[in-house]
Amino acid sequence: MCAMEAADLTSARQPRNRDVRETTRASAPTLLPLLLFSLFLEVAACAATPLQRNEVRAAAAAPPPATTPPPEVVSPDEQEPSVEDGIAWDAPSAPGVEEEIEKESAEIEELRKAEEASQVRDTPRVGAADETHPAGEERGRIALLPELKHDLATLQGEYDIPIEVNEAVATYVRFFQSAAARTHFLKWLGRSHRYLDRYRAILREEGIPEDTVYLAMIESGFGNFAYSRAKASGPWQFIPATGNMFGLKQDLWIDERRDPERSARAAARFLKQLHAQFGDWRLAWAGYNAGPRRILVAREEGYQDFWSMADAPGKRVLHPETKGYVPKLMAAAIISKHPEEFGFRTEEIQKQAWVEYAEVNVPFATLLSVLARASGVAVPDLVELNPELRRACTPPRPYKLKVPATRAATFARRWPAIREKARMTFAGHVIRRGDTLSRIAHRYDAPVQDIIEVNDMRAGNKLRVGRQLLIPRRAGRVAARLAGATTHARAFATKARQPAAQTDRTALRVRAGDTLWSISRRFDVDLHDLCRWNGIKDPNRHKLLAGSRLDVYPEGG
Repeated sequence: MCAMEAADLTSARQPRNRDVRETTRASAPTLLPLLLFSLFLEVAACAATPLQRNEVRAAAAAPPPATTPPPEVVSPDEQEPSVEDGIAWDAPSAPGVEEEIEKESAEIEELRKAEEASQVRDTPRVGAADETHPAGEERGRIALLPELKHDLATLQGEYDIPIEVNEAVATYVRFFQSAAARTHFLKWLGRSHRYLDRYRAILREEGIPEDTVYLAMIESGFGNFAYSRAKASGPWQFIPATGNMFGLKQDLWIDERRDPERSARAAARFLKQLHAQFGDWRLAWAGYNAGPRRILVAREEGYQDFWSMADAPGKRVLHPETKGYVPKLMAAAIISKHPEEFGFRTEEIQKQAWVEYAEVNVPFATLLSVLARASGVAVPDLVELNPELRRACTPPRPYKLKVPATRAATFARRWPAIREKARMTFAGHVIRRGDTLSRIAHRYDAPVQDIIEVNDMRAGNKLRVGRQLLIPRRAGRVAARLAGATTHARAFATKARQPAAQTDRTALRVRAGDTLWSISRRFDVDLHDLCRWNGIKDPNRHKLLAGSRLDVYPEGG
């Protein structure tokens, strides 16, 4: 989806590349430690005996790390690593995915620049779509598209969406044939063979014209990993806010805007709403690109159809991108059904094929490399079938993973034997000066290769100070550590809380990266006691400053 539609949330006058601003990400670093802590408790509860489960769950009464405020950081290179450090939800994606994102994003960016350079968006409509042919021209042909050997009525009868041929549409046809765009369009034609039938079925089920499928072609070239400079993602180019509105989940682990089937259904529902609002598919497409508010404002100003809006000079009514959006879609649809006529030879098109899949249940976070071995396929095959996955693993919750249908039986046979060994939990780590992968791996008792996979790192890459890493850990060890922690929690709950002797006091100087929770764990004291000793009334709102002093009584309460 073109990101300009986010303008409805603010103003109808903002162009695409300026109107999308993230507002939901700010809370991610604060919330993740809570998610990690909850995950630890669940893993421990699942792995422990019934008595241990009760103890582990009792530990939930202790305030989790997410309830403490983020520390005051002096500079990234002075940060201390901590398992409570938050991980941004848009951290790097799974192995191989970053390359695909870069490649497909560069593709749509190159095409955008080529459009601007050619000024194809500025071509006026010049006359009605069904204008008559010049005198002496062969009857039954379309003047602007002589490659086609039939008339306009026959062409329009091939589609269930509006198709017009005017100067604006014909100019886009020539643009796609040009050296600047032809290579890209060949790729689009190749990918289209993988998705056309499936998308058509989804659009039909959702009750909109099947040839609306060509909207995904001009949005992303059917690229699941396409990401625009306006933060639109996936084959139908949803921005985060609109994706959320139509049920596309986005978090640290998955981005369903990249799921071809889910995003197609979301796009169909959105387009159906737009058509119901405007009563015309051309305006619905324009609203998908620019946002419905802009179309409503244009109507209020007296422009009742798309072409009159597009003919208005400048950006006052429609931004140039939206002016070109509708003729671009029509041109792509015309060429796609007549590739040979427009010079796209069959032998040039590298046709991709839809891969039939089966869904298997993965109950907890598991590395894709492990799941690939269990399925008997390569990791890139799983990434291709599950483009919504953002990490090199499944989420830390029950998840339906797609595997090739031909490998489902293999997975069912191999999975039970490796299931418990494959269970993972996670910690967070902020890289500081002097860190190496081997030191980080030793600290968290995690294999170096697992850290590399989960964080999409490359062999030989230097660690960047301040970067946040997700550390995969063996669930068994986490459960054991939590079981030990619950012993302390139970002790604190039962012992009398008497003031400690003055001589037992330890004066602590707060370091960059410290949190109240991490300090309480370091000295094995209760968080509430730590706050009480230092006059902190609300740990949720207290701002912990690097260099400040805290009093700790390790042996007292």
